[in-house]
Amino acid sequence: MGYDMEMDDFHDEKDFIEKEFKRLKKEILDEAKKVVDNYVDNPSDISGSTVNIHQNSPFLDEDDNGEPRHSGSRWTKLIKSK
Repeated sequence: MGYDMEMDDFHDEKDFIEKEFKRLKKEILDEAKKVVDNYVDNPSDISGSTVNIHQNSPFLDEDDNGEPRHSGSRWTKLIKSK
């Protein structure tokens, strides 16, 4: 009898865990769908790509007048030399 009770407890706990897992999975999927729907209704201006420029970047160099040394298409062929 003790063995049967232990197995019943195990199966009850296993069923509970499976039901809880399914509930949580459904909740997460529902929230993900809400996020997608919200993005479709209110698209972001941010494309997802970012540009990082280090503080020592040659893109920040200035000429003697304080004007950017590199601008426009000159940035694409930029090689910093010292």
